[in-house]
Amino acid sequence: MGTLLDALDAAVNHHMAGRTDAAERHYRLILGVDPAQPDALHLYGVLHAQRGAPAAAVTSIARSLRLRPMAAGPWAHLGGALKAADRLEEAEGTLRRALALDPASADGMEALGATLHGLARYPQARVWLARALALRPGHAETLLNLGTVLRDQRRFDEADACFDAVLARQPEHSGAHLARAVGRLVRGDLRAGWDGFERRWHRFAAPPWRGEPLDGATILLHMEQGFGDAMQFVRYAPLVARAGGRVIVETHHLLFRLFGSLDPSIQVLVRGPEPPPHDLHCPLLSLPRAFGSDPASIPATVPYLAPERGDANRWRDRLATGPAAGPEGLRVGLVWAGNPRHRNDRNRSLPVAALRPLLAVPGVRFLSLQTGDARDDLVRLPAGPQGERPEDLIEGVRDFADTAAILANLDLLITVDTAIVHLAGAMGVPTWLLLPYAPDWRWLLDRADSPWYPSLRLFRQPRPGDWTTALGTVAAVLKAMASKKARHGQARP
Repeated sequence: MGTLLDALDAAVNHHMAGRTDAAERHYRLILGVDPAQPDALHLYGVLHAQRGAPAAAVTSIARSLRLRPMAAGPWAHLGGALKAADRLEEAEGTLRRALALDPASADGMEALGATLHGLARYPQARVWLARALALRPGHAETLLNLGTVLRDQRRFDEADACFDAVLARQPEHSGAHLARAVGRLVRGDLRAGWDGFERRWHRFAAPPWRGEPLDGATILLHMEQGFGDAMQFVRYAPLVARAGGRVIVETHHLLFRLFGSLDPSIQVLVRGPEPPPHDLHCPLLSLPRAFGSDPASIPATVPYLAPERGDANRWRDRLATGPAAGPEGLRVGLVWAGNPRHRNDRNRSLPVAALRPLLAVPGVRFLSLQTGDARDDLVRLPAGPQGERPEDLIEGVRDFADTAAILANLDLLITVDTAIVHLAGAMGVPTWLLLPYAPDWRWLLDRADSPWYPSLRLFRQPRPGDWTTALGTVAAVLKAMASKKARHGQARP
């Protein structure tokens, strides 16, 4: 293979040409001979990052920096890998060190700006991204990152100018189309937003359905993103059936029983390795575009999903004989965290300690519907006025149909922006949704209601990161509701 230097040159050539498998072979061969070769460690880490393996990237690049701690480039790449791994505080410190070593690093500036964006420190993020753009005018990813920060600051005209600049040079840049579309959607310009939203990935090669009469054809409606998206947009399935065809809804097994409550004419299947036979297809998130939905025409009749009656009755009986049976006051479900792998989970989820103002409200029986790793935080929740703690209801829950049965027996759900809000909204369950300052597009801006779900009330951060004010408002309204329940024996969420 020649010298290690020759091998490194070959690896770099393969890497730069996009021949990643060949590059990996050469990096591994070099490191097999010399495990402390700093350039190979660094670049192999970069390759891991490009392949979407940030943890492996962090390990490899960090090893290279232990050998060459004053190398600015590896520090910048390590910061980028830490950001991709959602280790944002570490990424910030790492990138500032990279910029101390090389103050003119546009890569370091861009990565620091993107990291500060993830930390919801928008003004600082904008400054660093603007500096990076000044060093390399017209750079597509820098423009895209800057535009996204401006969009989240609600500086929409400036954001659109960034996205338009990308598209002027790269008309098919899907990221810029999607970013601009999200800006349209969050402002309520849904019809314009749906068009750009079509730039996202589609699974099937079959002809897409765009709203035309089906004339007996079989159409496959398929889930492409998260559980919440599927529950939000499956509302359109009965409308598709009215177009004159046979409708198949393909979904995750955790939604299968729940979606069985749709119109009996709709066939529901668990997603398999191959799609079932069909003539046309439509991703669930493309259905609003097919129907030309805008805020005034969203089909918002609820409920359109429901639990099985037997399940709902079993939960009714369980809650009636639970540890707080009797004159318990309001039954309020709590969810404080979403999927940690969600790109914006840091800003949409709550630290468990933030719930203290709610748990101090008397006359409320709090019931935890929290799932995932955050469920372990339940033991750290403070006790309520009578020393009680929220009850964990998730043990034994098999799927979203079971969760629906629990929701059917609550007075109110208080939740962050995660899948359960869509289930509660689809059932018509009174729900208070806690939203970050820069919300997901579907919740629009500056309104306390949702055109998607009549039973929702939205409580928003007044400024980035300010959960204290939002939760203080929620606690005050909840206290008034519990007091009314105590006086009149009924709740009106």
